[in-house]
Amino acid sequence: MKKIICSLFLVLTAAFVFAERPIVRDIQARAGSGTKVRIIWQLPKETTPEIESLILYRTTEQVTSYSQLRNVQPITALTPDRAGYTDQLSDLRDYFYTVIAQTTEGPYDVVLLSFNTTVTGVHLIAKKQTEAPTEKKDVEQIYPDGTLRKTPLPFIDMIDGIDAEPLVSDSTVSQVSSLTGGSSKTSRSPLLTPYIFEEDLVSPDGGDEYLLFEILKASFVTKKYKETIDKLNQLIGTNISDDTRNRAYFYLGESQYFCRNYEDAVRSFVKVQAAFPTVSKKWLEDSLDRI
Repeated sequence: MKKIICSLFLVLTAAFVFAERPIVRDIQARAGSGTKVRIIWQLPKETTPEIESLILYRTTEQVTSYSQLRNVQPITALTPDRAGYTDQLSDLRDYFYTVIAQTTEGPYDVVLLSFNTTVTGVHLIAKKQTEAPTEKKDVEQIYPDGTLRKTPLPFIDMIDGIDAEPLVSDSTVSQVSSLTGGSSKTSRSPLLTPYIFEEDLVSPDGGDEYLLFEILKASFVTKKYKETIDKLNQLIGTNISDDTRNRAYFYLGESQYFCRNYEDAVRSFVKVQAAFPTVSKKWLEDSLDRI
């Protein structure tokens, strides 16, 4: 217990001392299923001295002091307003990332774990080898009345490409009304009120839920729905938990709904209908009624 209290005290003290120093905070690195690693961090608001650029390093061991970087070639130099970078790897080794601010007075040679250098290594996710696909026969599949069509919903790797083919077909969108009871409204009602899950009303300590909370706070609750769509698509493409991904898909559907992209909204709500059957049904019915 004493160790936990001491560690918390040190982190809070460091946050206070370096609040106005040229040092980034909350650095995180996440790998997708391809060859790319996404590194993100938070920028300091106002610093003394002023930051001219951000230097990003990649190492094979954890960095605890600036002296470890003296003979390391940085992978890139970024403008001081950048809060993220996508690195490309070619092997499965663990890598650590460190961001050093280049100021008007030279490099700010302070290294703090979890502030401007990652605590744990990140590596690419090896793809499982699969057998050669068998030749598909062009045979029509017949579904009896009342039987749901088998539509696979694979994971979208947003890091490798956002312009992927939609996972829910147009035929599914047209048939999904049967799942919601078949709305028979003749006139459009007012738009629904934005819905936020109870677990996203309070800022979490960190991790996937914190990233989702920040998107909701900065974009969703301020009704910047197009910006929310872009940020949620990026988050969904990273290695987040199933619970967080389900809620992210639901907020994506809401944002598409308020942007009047009702068909896209239906596709998003269909993905999480099993996880949130009651609330998804309400949004599905209203979205379908507006198509």
